Amino acid sequence: MQHFALEQALNYLIQTGEIDLKPLDNKTIRFSLQDLPFDVNFVCTNDRIFVISDTNRNSDVDISLGASVFFALFKGEDLTDLLRQDKIVIHGDVKTAQLLVDLLQSVDIDLEEVLSQYTGDIVANKAGKIAKNFKKIAQNSSNPLDAIKDGLSALLITPTVSKLYKKDHH
Repeated sequence: MQHFALEQALNYLIQTGEIDLKPLDNKTIRFSLQDLPFDVNFVCTNDRIFVISDTNRNSDVDISLGASVFFALFKGEDLTDLLRQDKIVIHGDVKTAQLLVDLLQSVDIDLEEVLSQYTGDIVANKAGKIAKNFKKIAQNSSNPLDAIKDGLSALLITPTVSKLYKKDHH
C-alpha cells in the first residue's frame, strides 16, 4: 500500500509540476534507506514513475542513505557535501542519479493548496500547520525520525500534553 501511495504522489508531482521525465526514460533507480525497512526500485517509463518493491531487478543506479540524511536534504543541506562526506552512497550510473536529483529539485508545489481541493481550506490549513510543526521538530533534532514519532505518539495518546496541541490551543 505504501508503495502505491508513494507512486501516486510522485506521479502527481510530476504531472502538476509539468516535469519532463524523458531524460530518465527506461531507467531503474534503486533507492534504500539504511536504517529503515525501505528498499524500492523507481522505474521510469512512459512519463511515469513506477514504484516496485522487487529489488532483484537490475538497476541503473543504487542510492543508499540514512533517514537522517534524507531529512537533511529536505532541510536544504548541499547534496555535494553529503556525497563528499560519504553520507550518500551511489553505485552505478551517477548521471542517472544527478538527473533524478535535478528532477526532484525542480518540483515546486504548494501541498496545502493541493490538499484544499480535496478537504477544503480549513482542514488543509490545519494539516499544513501540523506539517510545519513536524518540520521544525525534525530540523531541531539530531534524530528527526524519533522526534517525529515521539511527537505523533504524544499528540495521539494525550493531545492536551502535546506541545503541538498546546501551540494551537493556547
